[in-house]
Amino acid sequence: MMRRLGTIVRKNKRYIWIGLALMLLGIFLGYTNAEAIKQAAKQMMDSIQRIAKHINDANNPLYTFWVIFENNVIAAFSMVGLGIFFLGLYPALGLITNGILLGFLLKVYANGGVNPLKIFLAGILPHGILELSAIIFASAIGIKLGVLTYDWIVSWFVKERRAGAKARFGEMLRDLPLIIGTIVVMLFLAAIIESTVTPLLIQNFMGQEMSVVKDMFK
Repeated sequence: MMRRLGTIVRKNKRYIWIGLALMLLGIFLGYTNAEAIKQAAKQMMDSIQRIAKHINDANNPLYTFWVIFENNVIAAFSMVGLGIFFLGLYPALGLITNGILLGFLLKVYANGGVNPLKIFLAGILPHGILELSAIIFASAIGIKLGVLTYDWIVSWFVKERRAGAKARFGEMLRDLPLIIGTIVVMLFLAAIIESTVTPLLIQNFMGQEMSVVKDMFK
């Protein structure tokens, strides 16, 4: 299974690199244009803040884990599924948007006197290795499915392309169960880390610096 997964990753590495590039582009845009997108970012943060409030009110690690896991799985599945219907545009825009939000938050902390590298290492990296990798992987597959859908539609008007388009789409569908399973496992492990290890790292290494977030939209 691991060998087959490695083959799938290699076959889709172009789209994975595209996904990573889109995420990094979003981070760059969010970090360098934080003031200009402040109001838009606030709107994007509203749902996240509501989720965070429910988590704080519950004060239950199991509930925290489930909320994180559930939301990330829904987001990943949306990236994959809606890539077909929007010809890959939805996952591409989703990566840029999430990158912008991440870059914006890092800039807010930097403006508040908190080292963004410190935030990244303590608050994002431990679970982000798996979580962001899973989201980028899901988005890459969504983008490819969009491209394959476009190719399939065109093939109905160009007979010579029909057999090739059908074969490529069929191959992707055969790989999809393993891809989805891998993404779910990655998000499961990431949610465990984010609900247990990450809060401890933030508490031990960030301390009072975390209060900066309360003033981010003032």
